[in-house]
Amino acid sequence: MIQTQKVETFFDSIKETEIQAYNEYWAELKPQTEGGAFKRYLFAFMSVHTTWENNCKGYNAIKEYRKWKLEQDEQLQLWNYHSDKLFKKIKKTRVGMQNNRTNFIGLFSDRFWSNPSDYLTKKTDEPWTEWRNRLQKNILGLGNAKTSFAIEMLYPTEAKVACMDTHLFRVYGLDQTKNAKLYFDIEKDWIDRSDERGLAPYMARC
Repeated sequence: MIQTQKVETFFDSIKETEIQAYNEYWAELKPQTEGGAFKRYLFAFMSVHTTWENNCKGYNAIKEYRKWKLEQDEQLQLWNYHSDKLFKKIKKTRVGMQNNRTNFIGLFSDRFWSNPSDYLTKKTDEPWTEWRNRLQKNILGLGNAKTSFAIEMLYPTEAKVACMDTHLFRVYGLDQTKNAKLYFDIEKDWIDRSDERGLAPYMARC
């Protein structure tokens, strides 16, 4: 059963002055280039099944993507990334899942750079959640939560999706594994409460 007492208390505690400050601060963090947007996705990939510290460590190891991404005139393989270089960078950080991370990130890199607009902007009048669902089906290795996380970082003050992670499931009195089917229900509740306070769901979550 979804419990909202803690959520209600949290949103009631947010001050109007904080909302204005959050809006101004997060608006400045929106990526302005395709490369900047790509890095937001990399951060999301490195956040899967790890701590915040390891998330940052893993991201810092691969954020200079030109060092492991192959240019077309250098391509000697069926993909456009240097798998050995990427694997070694991830393995060195000891964040785990280096095989899957290498495969998932490499595949995403190929798809992203073949048509960046698919991953940067939603269709006109397309609801944010539908865009997220569409992206999630096309991004191997990111589920609903982490795809939402990537979108949140792309559009911190605009996105109407929310990365409902283990912590937020617990805030709602739920177990993420046992109650996974309630993801969209608690996400909607979080978004609605954020809208009522004039705050982006991502900013409320942070």
